[in-house]
Amino acid sequence: MLAPLVTGLSRSYPDDEFVVVAQKPLADLFYGQANIRYVEVSPEMTTFSGLCGLCKQIRGLEPTKVFDLQDDLRTRVMRCLLRWHKIPVEVIASNSREQRALTRSGYEDATPLKPEIERYSDAFKVGGLILKGDLQLLPVNPKGVEKVQKLFGKKSGRWIGIAPFAKRQSNVLPYKTMKTIIGHFAQQPDTRIFLFGAGRIETEMLRQWSSLWPNVESVSDRLPLDGELELMRQTDGLLCMDSANQHLAAMVGCPTLSIWCGTHTYMGYAAWNKPNMQVLSLPISCRPCTVHGTDKCKYRNFACKALTPEMIIERFDKLLNSDNKQVI
Repeated sequence: MLAPLVTGLSRSYPDDEFVVVAQKPLADLFYGQANIRYVEVSPEMTTFSGLCGLCKQIRGLEPTKVFDLQDDLRTRVMRCLLRWHKIPVEVIASNSREQRALTRSGYEDATPLKPEIERYSDAFKVGGLILKGDLQLLPVNPKGVEKVQKLFGKKSGRWIGIAPFAKRQSNVLPYKTMKTIIGHFAQQPDTRIFLFGAGRIETEMLRQWSSLWPNVESVSDRLPLDGELELMRQTDGLLCMDSANQHLAAMVGCPTLSIWCGTHTYMGYAAWNKPNMQVLSLPISCRPCTVHGTDKCKYRNFACKALTPEMIIERFDKLLNSDNKQVI
């Protein structure tokens, strides 16, 4: 969610250097921006001694200002260490209280919270960085395109992406539901389906599903991030859960239908590229029961996951067949 904004700011201030520090290998999200440096932090650096070392590393960059856009225990420690060394730090305004209140009251009488990307933008504005112009899509990465063509060939017919998993059980549809959906689109002529996922368990599940139909292929562990982004860019539509995939798809302009179960867009975590991002969920009063997702349901039935394959297929078909990819 942060990447489009940082990229936009780097274009607005081309003479400044931006250093993004995070735990995951996501440097490809900033492709094409010469004044953005990505620093991947190892898990060992999240201990106190590791944070001290990271603080020393950041001080060595001689930053004009540091922005804490996470505001968790580790970044609070970092703020104290950096401020001790006279380095100014701006921090994102916390909305955890409002989020907890929303999980208790439900969405029906609630006011949507400010989108996360706007909260990031507010923090930058306090530090004197104001976005000039609109956010833009990630530029095409020729190396990523080459990797896609080497593995899957050049596009012909219709390509569909499906990302059926998420980190928490409340954000994942039943396997039977998703299998039915994949089978429906796999039977359509001149159609090729790509299954996105990550990790050992997801990779094995996707491999099993892809073996059931000749025109279904698993992408998991077969393409690096730059290749996955360019494959998403070429698909005619992506079906995914409330997961990181909707944000990756937003960066490359891929028309996407995102399924939200226990979570809700009112929390502010929907993808930024609204014209290409569509949401499907059930209007039940217990939503949202969680901010990011949970593995337990207090009613022990996960009623939020009762979307039928027919409902999802109908909505996704509208997205795929719409000229402007906008579905009301």
